[in-house]
Amino acid sequence: MRMGRTTIAKTELGQRLTEIRGDEKRVDFCARIGVSENTYRNYERGTRLPDTDVLAKIAEANCINLHWLILGEGSMRLGEIEAPQTAAIETEFFVAVQETIRKTYKEVGARIYDADLARFSAEKYEEYIALADDPKDQKECDELMRDLRRRLKKQLTTASPDQAQSKRQA
Repeated sequence: MRMGRTTIAKTELGQRLTEIRGDEKRVDFCARIGVSENTYRNYERGTRLPDTDVLAKIAEANCINLHWLILGEGSMRLGEIEAPQTAAIETEFFVAVQETIRKTYKEVGARIYDADLARFSAEKYEEYIALADDPKDQKECDELMRDLRRRLKKQLTTASPDQAQSKRQA
């Protein structure tokens, strides 16, 4: 039984992070993944979102399916039998998509909130992973990220002020 105050998650991701930690003391869990206890508490509450590097560390340290961690789909644990329609997420490809989006928004002077970045990254990941013959091929990944950057930059710079605001939030 967990001692101390119970963390109430405001987001589905926060609920999944709490579920992963289980009965392990937060201080011990955080030491294993290299994140401060206060920061992880905020992740669990849903008041702050972990970046892709932290999500990858959490998944790796706990044998968690990254696809489940990010989207809540498929099996929680690696190695569990998953439904046929659920494909494993290519971690490095997802990180490349998210970083391309983050950098492009910054380059054009637009703001994207963490929650919106996570959702938009998941959408673009699905779109671009379908185009990849081999998502582990660095040359192909670089070409796809250049295409994503070019299209997103065009979309952000040609949008009307109202559309730009909604894109900044989407």
